[in-house]
Amino acid sequence: MKWLLAFTLFFSLFVLHAQDDQKKPIYQVYEGEHDFIDGSSNALTVDLPEIKSRTAEKIWKDYIDKFGGKTKKNRDMKGYMTERTEIYPIGGLQKMNVYARVEEDHDRVTLTAWFETPKGMLRSDTDSKAYTAAVQFLQDYALQVKIAQVEEDLADEEKVLKDFIRDMDRLKKDNDGYHKDIEDAKDKIKKAENNIVDNEKEQVVTTSRISDQDIKVNKIKERLAFLKK
Repeated sequence: MKWLLAFTLFFSLFVLHAQDDQKKPIYQVYEGEHDFIDGSSNALTVDLPEIKSRTAEKIWKDYIDKFGGKTKKNRDMKGYMTERTEIYPIGGLQKMNVYARVEEDHDRVTLTAWFETPKGMLRSDTDSKAYTAAVQFLQDYALQVKIAQVEEDLADEEKVLKDFIRDMDRLKKDNDGYHKDIEDAKDKIKKAENNIVDNEKEQVVTTSRISDQDIKVNKIKERLAFLKK
């Protein structure tokens, strides 16, 4: 009974863990002052665990472009600036500038975004509703990044799988070739065995012919010797 109880407990924990793995990740967003173009300014930062920085940058440009505006690199802040974009949940119909910078520190990748509205740089203490929308905006972005990263991982693993399948096809082809070599060798062996039998029969016949011919030769030699006496 003890082992059954232990097994039941282990299986239950395994199922719970598997269910947790199936849940969509929740991305943490932090507010704070960050180095900006001139000095520092209030911004929102989202953690992007297990994400490559190049993927985060690519997806950000695709993500922000859906809301209009023009995105270009900003060397002063080492990131991107999107001018006159319209993100309705955050600013309604008012256009705003959005700045973003992807940073990587060891295994930690983050995206920091500054939302410059007509009221000034977005802050939670001055516009909590817009701030909440901005948090959701960045969490939705982070999910898109995660999806893109998983798609990249899938493509990489599918490529490995294709390589394995190609290797297996080659191995099967080689195996078929080896079997054919064996069958060909068996045919050659069988043919050689038959040739040996035929050869040995012909040797018997030829041996008899040699013996008969040797007798004839000796008789002729004896006759020639008699004539020369």
